[in-house]
Amino acid sequence: MGPELEKIKKRFSGKLVGNAKMQLLVCETLLLFPKEIINFISANVWFISSFDDAWGFVLDSKDLGNKHLVFLGDELFEQDKYDQHYTVAHEIGHVMLGHKNAILAPQTKRETTIQEAQAHQFALKYLPKNPSL
Repeated sequence: MGPELEKIKKRFSGKLVGNAKMQLLVCETLLLFPKEIINFISANVWFISSFDDAWGFVLDSKDLGNKHLVFLGDELFEQDKYDQHYTVAHEIGHVMLGHKNAILAPQTKRETTIQEAQAHQFALKYLPKNPSL
């Protein structure tokens, strides 16, 4: 991991929980964003994935400290690099746009569709136009 990536990883102060691939992916994707988004996300969001050497783990609500939580499934790492970065950027979009989780705050299909479209546009705004990341 290069110096810029290490700097971003350090800002998370332990809020990147999971395998090294996920940690690298999140840090690489954040490099695409302006500094204010990097600062907000690294201070307010936990990124969680599975571990290479564990079947499960527990986070207590006190651990989360009223922060956002993004879970990245193992299947994501089977996708091409552009799709991986797009997915992380899309989830960052939900956070930055203040979207609510449909599981905890029931929403209509229309509301969900609008939020997905907004997160999609947010991600595309920051991703390179050439999908050869």
